Amino acid sequence: MPALSRALRKWQHQLWPDYAAGIVATNNFYFRTISEGLLHWHRGTRAWNCPASGYSLGRHTTMSSAHATLHQLPTPVTATVPSFDTTPIAYDLYDHASRSLVLVVPGFWRDRRHPSMVRLASHLSELGYSTAILDPRGHGDSGGTYGFNLFEHYDTAAVAEDLLHRLPIESITIVALSYGASVAISTAARHKLPIASLLLISAVADFAKIVPRFNPFTLHRHIALSQALKRPRFDWHFRTSPKLRAIDDVRDVHAPICLIHVKNDWLIGHDHSLALYEAANEPKELHVIDIPGNYHADRIFSVAPSEIDPVFGEFLRRYTPV
Repeated sequence: MPALSRALRKWQHQLWPDYAAGIVATNNFYFRTISEGLLHWHRGTRAWNCPASGYSLGRHTTMSSAHATLHQLPTPVTATVPSFDTTPIAYDLYDHASRSLVLVVPGFWRDRRHPSMVRLASHLSELGYSTAILDPRGHGDSGGTYGFNLFEHYDTAAVAEDLLHRLPIESITIVALSYGASVAISTAARHKLPIASLLLISAVADFAKIVPRFNPFTLHRHIALSQALKRPRFDWHFRTSPKLRAIDDVRDVHAPICLIHVKNDWLIGHDHSLALYEAANEPKELHVIDIPGNYHADRIFSVAPSEIDPVFGEFLRRYTPV
């Protein structure tokens, strides 16, 4: 027990402030008040108090924390590409000989080998897609320092261009989570790539507007101690360092966008996705899922697969050819 106590003290006094510092800002975030009814917007239509199961307040779906059975994944091909500033960016490729490829951009404090990312690759492979997952700069085997959407769009574009040269694919869909969704938006807005669509989960619209909802009694559901101990490299002056804002760049994205968010996400409020939806071009979709637990990003796949999987799969089928 002394070793466990020491680890917990280190987490409380050293590592948690670093983790929280990367996601906390003091500004209030307010784009629109949703006082009642779950919002489910689809291709420009708005529906309030939608009666369908999983799309209305007060009607919660049964959730499970059990991991889905992994589809048999091929052994990934690991590659490293230089970004614009020679920073090496690592990625894994799970080839499935599909016409389109899905490029996964993890969020802050996630790398390509995290179990949730491997499960996502398994799910995409089962749907018939070649899948690549990159390590954001400052994470895993990639070099550099994470800048919260400063240079990361160059890294994502470098990986995409390498994949386009490597594989006989027609287009790339970017699936991105949390801060990775901001990076995906900036990548699509600032680089000439054959982007089929963007599927963004728990997206961040603006760093300055992040206001986490901390509950010490439920924090264990969202952050594992093993995750906290694997600290990425990030800019220590991140609060004042320059950053690109997805809410600005999304206006220059001309590809179908699907935004998925849990209502009252504990880390990134669903107002972020609402703001991005309102600023985005058509075609676009917004799905705010009402489930207990206030889950964020990839955690949704394990606790509410019956809600996210149909939306996820249907959007891919419509815009990303297998």
